[in-house]
Amino acid sequence: MQKRRFPRYQADLEVTIYLDSKCIQSRIPQVSRGGCLVFPPVPPHQSPAIKLSLQLADGLPPINCKGEIVYSISDRGTGVAFTEISLYNQDRITDFFEKQQAAEKPAAS
Repeated sequence: MQKRRFPRYQADLEVTIYLDSKCIQSRIPQVSRGGCLVFPPVPPHQSPAIKLSLQLADGLPPINCKGEIVYSISDRGTGVAFTEISLYNQDRITDFFEKQQAAEKPAAS
């Protein structure tokens, strides 16, 4: 059982990260309402604060939010805690992955 504030979901999401004056394309292998893991890791820069724009699926509007780098490990990725994300977008993350998990479960006979 996870002892985290929010459940983590396995993912493969596209993300655009805005650092200082740079724009980086990366992937999110894990996400929750409270943050995400970015891989490959975010390159070192001046501030731990970043802006993110992640795409749950083609055709859906992106989730734009702000985050703070909590850790960065070269072979694991960069852990990001969301610092400014709307409740609506948090609900979108949860609903998207809960529906995906429900669809993957075999129907009871």
